[in-house]
Amino acid sequence: MSYSVSENQMLATLIAVLKDGGKTDLANVLSRSKFNFDPQWEFSGIVSYQRKLYSNLKVPIAFRSMVMGALPYLSKIACSIYENDDTYHYLGINNVGVLAINLEEITFEERKVIVEQGSVFTSFMKYLADNADVPEIQKKYLFEACENGHSNNMLSATVMLGCSAELLLLELSCAYYEYLKKHGTPSEQSEYERKVINAKIASVRLTELMKRIEAKPTIFKSFGFENVHLNFNYMDVIRQNRNDSGHPTGKIITKEQFEMILTNYQAFLPKTIKAIRELPNL
Repeated sequence: MSYSVSENQMLATLIAVLKDGGKTDLANVLSRSKFNFDPQWEFSGIVSYQRKLYSNLKVPIAFRSMVMGALPYLSKIACSIYENDDTYHYLGINNVGVLAINLEEITFEERKVIVEQGSVFTSFMKYLADNADVPEIQKKYLFEACENGHSNNMLSATVMLGCSAELLLLELSCAYYEYLKKHGTPSEQSEYERKVINAKIASVRLTELMKRIEAKPTIFKSFGFENVHLNFNYMDVIRQNRNDSGHPTGKIITKEQFEMILTNYQAFLPKTIKAIRELPNL
């Protein structure tokens, strides 16, 4: 079929108009969507033998409600873009469908996991699968966190991520202790052992370790931590979420919140593993 404006042109122009109007979130959704014309047999009654023309959008399922709410606005823009001719009279967007979810398979511990292609969980699982730097026990915790997050089991996902972070904290604390044995005074070593290594709860261990890390930011910058306070604050966010999810508090984070935390953790993990590996040898 021949249209005065192609489907690709319509979608690209819609996105440009939205960005120009400050509707960045909506523009980003449409950049991941499809635009299709839906020609009708019914005549428009305006020009002889001119038929009615509608269109539809197919969007990622998570954003369908957002686009449905903005449909009158989007349809008005689309009508202003399309150039009517003797063949078609364009009447706007009348339907919002969903894009099919693309899946891919990841193998871990001789089992195959089917996940959504391009998701935060898929990205992290692929990063872990063949990564020789990440210890196996960490992989177990993190794969379960990703699997549960992908399935929207947010309580389980949050607890598994918390287990990973607490293990990471303990290993980092021990690595810094080895560093302190070479560079700290007997008094500093004794205090560190009492307040950090033998801390009864993770929150105390993290608080006390953070004091030492913030006192030596140059060392941790060499591992890739540009802002140690901000970087390690995620550990406390993860710890608090794990406590809320592991106890009957009724607090459950959303999938979107968990994805944001997981994305930051993926950036945090290799730096921390590097610190654990190199601190004892400084």
